[in-house]
Amino acid sequence: MRLLLVDDDRDLVEVLTYVLQREGFSIVAAFDGEGAWRQFQSEQPSLVILDINMPGIDGLEVCRRIREASTVPVVMLTARADEVDIIRALGLGADDYVTKPFSPRQLVARVKAVMRRAAAVPVSVPPSEPEELRSGVLHLDLRTRTMTRRGEVIHLTPLEYKIMVFLLRNQGRVLGSAAIVEHVWGYVGSGNEDLVKVHVHRLRQKIEDDPQSPMHVRTVPGAGYIIPERVTDEPHVES
Repeated sequence: MRLLLVDDDRDLVEVLTYVLQREGFSIVAAFDGEGAWRQFQSEQPSLVILDINMPGIDGLEVCRRIREASTVPVVMLTARADEVDIIRALGLGADDYVTKPFSPRQLVARVKAVMRRAAAVPVSVPPSEPEELRSGVLHLDLRTRTMTRRGEVIHLTPLEYKIMVFLLRNQGRVLGSAAIVEHVWGYVGSGNEDLVKVHVHRLRQKIEDDPQSPMHVRTVPGAGYIIPERVTDEPHVES
């Protein structure tokens, strides 16, 4: 399986190439945005590992171009813990991100999880489960994988859709970040709170009348997130 690895830090590329090759991957490397785009077009990789902060064309622009042309999984690397950068990357279609510094084992685990998720075949709704899920004005049709709010279609990314299904199927229960990450991304363990936080933030922009006072996906401080069993018109102020 061929991966495109892009970072302007050549020492890091060398280390990651060695580690990923030991895991059985074939690596194509690039060290700037222009080179990354050329390599992507010519090599047609199965997954892209892409640094955000590069001179010239940055990783965000490369990600945008890739997503316009392909659904290939993209894992972003960032030295910045700035939530705005992470939100932009995920909003452009990135599947996951890893913040520097990170261990090579961590990156390998993320890459494998993303590949498993990308290879998974969507399954039909089991006969024992409802075909529709609701929360107040929200309606999720599992047969067509479509969400509407007051009858208007809301366009969710595949990850946002999986989060909503998981929350709605557990309506009335508090779900911790670790449980959400394990179900949606396939990782086991904690430490991925920011990943969930970013996606919840994006979901609220789409599904809530007032994202600052969400009625559907609510935060339970220190515990996780919950969709209440009964959603009222009373706004819920996030602490």
